[in-house]
Order: sequence, then structure tokens, then C-alpha cells
Amino acid sequence: MKIKTIIVDDEPMARGIIKMHLSKLHAFEVVKECSNAIEAINILQKQPVDLLFLDIQMPELTGLDFLKTIKNPPLVVLATAYSEYAVDSYEFENVVDYLLKPITFERFLKTANRIFEKLKLDLPAEQTVIVKEETETLTDYIFLKADKKIHKVNHSDIIYFQGYGNYVKVFTKTQGMVMVLQKIQEFEDALPESKFIRIHKSYIISLASISTIEGNRLWLDKSEIPIGSTYKYKIDHLSKK
Repeated sequence: MKIKTIIVDDEPMARGIIKMHLSKLHAFEVVKECSNAIEAINILQKQPVDLLFLDIQMPELTGLDFLKTIKNPPLVVLATAYSEYAVDSYEFENVVDYLLKPITFERFLKTANRIFEKLKLDLPAEQTVIVKEETETLTDYIFLKADKKIHKVNHSDIIYFQGYGNYVKVFTKTQGMVMVLQKIQEFEDALPESKFIRIHKSYIISLASISTIEGNRLWLDKSEIPIGSTYKYKIDHLSKK
């Protein structure tokens, strides 16, 4: 079974990146690329599909408004450059994931696995090998370039990340604080969701380091970290697991 997919995004480059990621996994078949929601509506009236990759901010009709018009919608993966839409996206039951641009292949693989689970697919043997090979490349450490040195830091040693514009402070248990010239979004895209979670526009934390959660703040040992309203749903979801 092929997962029949439509990509809806007004940016050609964004469509190209998603299509490139999809092409690496044999289970997907891109049946159409649409530059706006109106075009996608016309396609869906003629041809049912299994999956939509949908941009949120588009001219004429936003992705979220588009979803409200669809009866019996397929599975949907939302993609946007703006994290503030995350809360609104979770009112739709058919939304399986929310991707922030730029979308890395590592992050895309997590989405693909969620889709496979939702559709309860028995993947062909060759497809299983592809996913396995890609996921096996993930490591349990990161390299940080700071002070004219390259620091190897294990995931288990990280407490949290704090963003300052184009810089990020990485707080660790054994190496103290390391400041790197890098944006916090790059860390969010690269880090495994099973170990780290973004809880604020300026903070990514280690799940293993959480000691207490209270209202709109939490503690990592003695460090108090605010929980941004846009990211509160992630913390609420933790308590339901």
C-alpha cells in the first residue's frame, strides 16, 4: 500500500524539501503539489488521499481554515515557520504532527513513523530497512563549538538550553555552561524528542532533569524555568502519558 500524499504550500522551496524527504521512503506517493488551499480543495473533490502535508500561513485561505472546510479529512501534518500556531493545530483530531521549518530529515523520520503507526501499516521489508538505517545514525551526544574548541557533550549530561538571539547557552552537569554561536531552533530540530522538549521560545530542557512542575514553571534541580503559553500543551501532554 502506498500512502497517497498531497503537499500544500505556497513556497516552492518548502514543497521541494518535503518532496525530497518523502522520496527517500518508498511507502509514500506524492500525487499532487498545490501552491494554495483552493487548489487542494479542488483536488480532494476529485481524488481522495491518505495524507496532507499542509502549510499554515498561505494567501486567500490559511491551512487551519482550510482544515475546517474538509469533511472526513485525511491525516494531516502541519508545517510552518511559526511555533505559535502549535496550540491551535491540536484542536484537529486528524493532525498527526506539527513540523517547524526548516524541516530536517531526522525530524521528518519521526513524523513518518507516527504516520505508519496511525495507518497501522505493515511496511515492506525494504522500507523497514531504510527507516532502520536512517534512525541508527542518531547519536546520544552532540558536539559544541565554543572557545576555539569542540566539546563533546552526552545527552545525559545536558540539563537545558537557553537561547539568546543567535547564541545558545548549554547548561551541563559536568562541563558547566557552554555558549555556542547557534540558534535554539537548530537544537530543537536535531535533538531526540524522547529526551528533550522545548517549553519556551528561549528554553529546551532535558526531560530526565525535571524535578517539579508547577503552573507555568518547572524546576531542573535548582534552576527555575518558565513554561511559555505556546508550549504549555506539551507539558500537559506529559502528565497524560
